[in-house]
Amino acid sequence: MASLTDKLPTILVLGVLVGIFIALRRHVKSPRLNLWIAAWGLIFIHFCVQLFEPDDGNLSPLLFILDQGSLQLSALFFIGSLTSFLESRKLTAALLTVTGLPVLGYVFAEAYDCHWRSVYIVCSALLFLGTPLFVVLARKPSFKSSIWIPFVAGAGCISIAHAWRHEYDFGFFAVLTLAFGMPGFLFFRRYTRWSPGVITSGGGFLLWATVFPLGQWLYLNHPNLHINPELFNTPKLFVAFGMIVTLLEEKSEYLKAANRREHEISNQMQRFASITSRLLNGSNLIGLCQEIAQALNESSTFRRVLVLLSNDGKTLFVAGHAGADSATLALVQQNCAKVWRLESLPGIYQRGGRLGETSVLVRAPFLKGYATVSSDIEYPQDCTWQNGDKVFIPLQSARGAIVGCISMDEPRDPARVNADELSNIEMLAGDLAVTVDNAALHRQLVRSEKLAAMGQLVAGVAHELNNPLTSIVGYSELMADEIQEPASRQKLEKMMREAQRMRRIIENLLRFARQNSVEKKSANLEAMLNDVLSLREYHIRSNGVAVQIEVEPQLPQVAVDEDQFKQILLNLLNNAIDALEGGREKRIHIHASRRDDRVVLHFDDTGPGFTEPHRVFDPFYTTKPVGKGTGLGLSICYGIVKEHGGEIHAVNLQPRGARVALELPVQAAVALENVATV
Repeated sequence: MASLTDKLPTILVLGVLVGIFIALRRHVKSPRLNLWIAAWGLIFIHFCVQLFEPDDGNLSPLLFILDQGSLQLSALFFIGSLTSFLESRKLTAALLTVTGLPVLGYVFAEAYDCHWRSVYIVCSALLFLGTPLFVVLARKPSFKSSIWIPFVAGAGCISIAHAWRHEYDFGFFAVLTLAFGMPGFLFFRRYTRWSPGVITSGGGFLLWATVFPLGQWLYLNHPNLHINPELFNTPKLFVAFGMIVTLLEEKSEYLKAANRREHEISNQMQRFASITSRLLNGSNLIGLCQEIAQALNESSTFRRVLVLLSNDGKTLFVAGHAGADSATLALVQQNCAKVWRLESLPGIYQRGGRLGETSVLVRAPFLKGYATVSSDIEYPQDCTWQNGDKVFIPLQSARGAIVGCISMDEPRDPARVNADELSNIEMLAGDLAVTVDNAALHRQLVRSEKLAAMGQLVAGVAHELNNPLTSIVGYSELMADEIQEPASRQKLEKMMREAQRMRRIIENLLRFARQNSVEKKSANLEAMLNDVLSLREYHIRSNGVAVQIEVEPQLPQVAVDEDQFKQILLNLLNNAIDALEGGREKRIHIHASRRDDRVVLHFDDTGPGFTEPHRVFDPFYTTKPVGKGTGLGLSICYGIVKEHGGEIHAVNLQPRGARVALELPVQAAVALENVATV
């Protein structure tokens, strides 16, 4: 039996090392460490078995299997821990099975001194040729695999040739040499740094691999040369100590990265807090959106950030951007005008996978129908992020209204696209949504207060003017009956016409100020359109205006006050005709369609567009020359539409033109609302 004093120190050191690896498992949770613990446990068994080695060195078959089987399996565990298969537990188990079975078969054959060369040939073929085939089938071939696969296959062919000549020891030592040599190369490949732990472990594996061919060469060529066997165990200790140092280096790097990340998060929160305070203080919203995009670009993992808002409740525009070049930005703005709408955002969110409380990750295939802008950065096939993927954070106010979204892509580190990374961004998005919603509510409140104050003012002024104007009209008519002289009568008739014009203006003022009761009844929108167009048919034809009407088939009835609604249509038509005056292309497109429980009517013209779209519904606001308009038409339309429970918006079209969008509830929806009220 082998000398206990010779083997015991190495066994004790290995036992301590195995204990250290097990202790490290409490602080380093990784499948790689689990495989290392299993490998060093097998090596510990290998040395313990050697205590029972007889003086002549010939172990019994069972002890030989335990000795050499545990040694070779440990090498396979080292290889499995350093390959890319480690990401998948199934692939790792399959790799260990594919390589472990032929290795054990070879060991069993050697242990029982089997002389069937077919057994050794099959085991060598499965190990040296079957393993590369399995790797190629499991993963796509790469440049690195094209280097080691021919080398392993060549060693297998040589082993098979030796087995054919009944030289079985060559294949046995070839397995040991390759099995402990490959972890050395894989270690340098897996840990791409020249640290003490990596150098010690990688170099130790390469030295460990040379022990077997060197020991066999010395045994065959210098049988009388006596070398302390423990000298050949030194590379094992290098590998073990190097692995421990490597784990400690990884832990140190992890702590440094965590500290850096904590510092980055702290700076990010301070920056976001500064932006939030200015948001709530009512600072310039568009300027802050640009600052938000820049802050996200600099403090998060995303290179490209877009902040999209809606100023009319329908369309979107780019309020802030970072990391997008001018061509990308122009394409996004074009998509916002044609494809992207506020109503399309919920559909996009439903197609995404939830990341945090509100953020979603939408894959590229689901975004094909939305004309999104892809990235130029290509990510690896096995990466969790692929080109075209995007993270969306909806800007949803406290009352549930969606006012826009934040779009982010091109992550610097795809592993950081998670709930922790997005939590602070979601909080900032919530503050932005509340601010945008409050600004919209404030504008509505200001408009309502303005209309109410203006209504009180014009009602008083109109009544004060109406009395003297009635006297002027009455006395003018009396004087017209008395005066027959043509020149004087012509002047008098002109005065009467202007007085009548003043009366109509006053009537409009009173109509604007009064809160009339609306008498709703079922009406056909297409019929009302045709009635209004017939009133202006001569004027349209004489001015060369082309009017195109497109009404969706089977458009439902709307519940409106027909007289008031015709007034709206007439005002919109007159404004469109006036906008085309002096233009080359005079075209008006009227489109009516159903959207859910509403009828949507678009008045589009090819005129110069609105100078200030957000002010067109203000009383007395007009861009027409003096004497061409009073600025009350669209204000009256706004009031009538609101009384009918509808919405009206004005936007400019690209590259030229304007649109007034009118929405009214269909008759069925109004009826249900009335029933619910009752």
